[in-house]
Amino acid sequence: MMIKKIAIFGLTILTATTLVACGNPDTSTDKTPKTEETAKDKVSTTKTVDNIDMKIANLKLTESGDGKKDILQVEMNIQNNSNTPFAIGGGDFKLKTAKDKTVKVDPQASNFGDEIAAGKTLTGKAYFNLPKGTEKATLVYQPKDKAEAEWEITIPEKE
Repeated sequence: MMIKKIAIFGLTILTATTLVACGNPDTSTDKTPKTEETAKDKVSTTKTVDNIDMKIANLKLTESGDGKKDILQVEMNIQNNSNTPFAIGGGDFKLKTAKDKTVKVDPQASNFGDEIAAGKTLTGKAYFNLPKGTEKATLVYQPKDKAEAEWEITIPEKE
């Protein structure tokens, strides 16, 4: 069991390192404009942490009731591929915006949180209050002290 965990952890680190390398600015001479589809595909990338597959299913931006902030709804699709139940919730995620400002989930919102049985999938939403005009952010899965998965996201147009 321990060897399996070490192998999975190693694979996760390798994948994360590879994804970080892919995220570097493109210095090739190919000047093809990057399309929205590419950005969307990048967002929907599945990240695996301890046999748990996580991916962003949808992003939606609305204005807060007082109009002072924007509310980003992040819909996550989480599949438990392990043999044990796995507890996860919106509070395990945070957003890092420009200038390394960290935004935690809105505690007033109905963020997801549940225990996922082995072999089952959970789809849930987490809500973040963003400063108006935020264009890009990094969604971070960080249940404890260190980040275990990250997604670069482009904030969608308001609906």
